[in-house]
Amino acid sequence: MAFLECVACGSKFDAFPPRILCGNCGGTLEYNYDYERFKAAKFTERFSFWRYRQFLPEVKNIVSMGEGGTPLHKAHRISKNVGFTNFYFKDETRNPTNSFMDRCATLLTSNALDLGYKSIVCATNGNLGASLAAYCAKFGLACHVVVPKNVDVGKLAQMLIYDAVIEEYGEL
Repeated sequence: MAFLECVACGSKFDAFPPRILCGNCGGTLEYNYDYERFKAAKFTERFSFWRYRQFLPEVKNIVSMGEGGTPLHKAHRISKNVGFTNFYFKDETRNPTNSFMDRCATLLTSNALDLGYKSIVCATNGNLGASLAAYCAKFGLACHVVVPKNVDVGKLAQMLIYDAVIEEYGEL
């Protein structure tokens, strides 16, 4: 369903393995989708992030800690105050590390393992580092996180608990 398309020359490539530059002209590649397949999609898998696998970049082997499938809560009072009939909050605290970033972490970790990588490096001010550290610890990858010197102490503690290597750089 997903493919890579060059923004300069329009060349198309398989989405896996991921790449950044066009092999024909050196232009930047971006993910694109066969939108007709969206219309015909059937969702038969259990209610989770990976239920929508056909819309994600290709991953050969999924690693998961049960992310996604988080509930919506109707915001009755806010709906009434702003004049909307249907206003909901998505409760992402139900994810493994209490963050929507677990959705990114499962995809990134799965992809890294598919490609044979031994570690993941990210720059973040919090949630992504904590989430990636947890997924890397669970699935046997080293995790290196670049954080600002004034990063939230709670998020930093989460990264350290999962044995991430922390590098402080700059400030927010």
